[in-house]
Amino acid sequence: MATGDTKGDIINRAFSALRISGITVDPSPEDLALALVKLENMAAEFAGRNIRTGYLLEDDPDPGTPHNMDRKFWHSYDVLLAVRLMPDYGKGAMPDVTLIRQASAGFSFLSSMTATIKQVQYPSRMPVGSGASVGSKFFGKVVEAPNAVPTRIMYIGDITTFVEHFDSYLETAEDIASYTIAASTGLTITADALATPDVTYTIQAVGNGDGSANSLLQVKIVATTTTGRKETRIINFKLLESSIPD
Repeated sequence: MATGDTKGDIINRAFSALRISGITVDPSPEDLALALVKLENMAAEFAGRNIRTGYLLEDDPDPGTPHNMDRKFWHSYDVLLAVRLMPDYGKGAMPDVTLIRQASAGFSFLSSMTATIKQVQYPSRMPVGSGASVGSKFFGKVVEAPNAVPTRIMYIGDITTFVEHFDSYLETAEDIASYTIAASTGLTITADALATPDVTYTIQAVGNGDGSANSLLQVKIVATTTTGRKETRIINFKLLESSIPD
């Protein structure tokens, strides 16, 4: 859903993240102009990678233009832009580790939430079998609702940090008070933390123990708000083998 949040708001939040990382210099008009260019370039790059968040690209970008993205994408853009601005403030060689982790998790979130999931159905000439109604000997084309649950791909042995954003779920003056997290056998949660409204967690892709791939594993997060409301998130994972065939 488009909102009134602007490109300038993303830039301001990116500089706020940089201040937390130890950069205390106030941005000049030239710095803000450079940040706007980097934001547009980043959005164009993501679009080229088929990471389509609804961001409104402009030939002549204006910081006052609404970016047109749903709220769930804001934090990822904020921290990713902050990381891209680090070298301009002498932080390229020694970046802030926490911010880098947030950016990595943000990119994973953008990639998974915008991934195209291919729908598979039976061939139209395959018999439907017993129990079918008269006149329906074969499968016809079935229209299904899109699968809205993202699938995150990991190779067995990988250790990756992810973030689940709950800001779009929260109501005014509401916050995340607590959460629980659990994972299927084959996924090991090595660390997790609440930095409301976000739950950050690190997953080690263990797999079956024999190196074979797992087609579907899941992580379940249940967040409880300060008003007692609960939101459940199920995140799908697919583990792949990383060995190269002979």
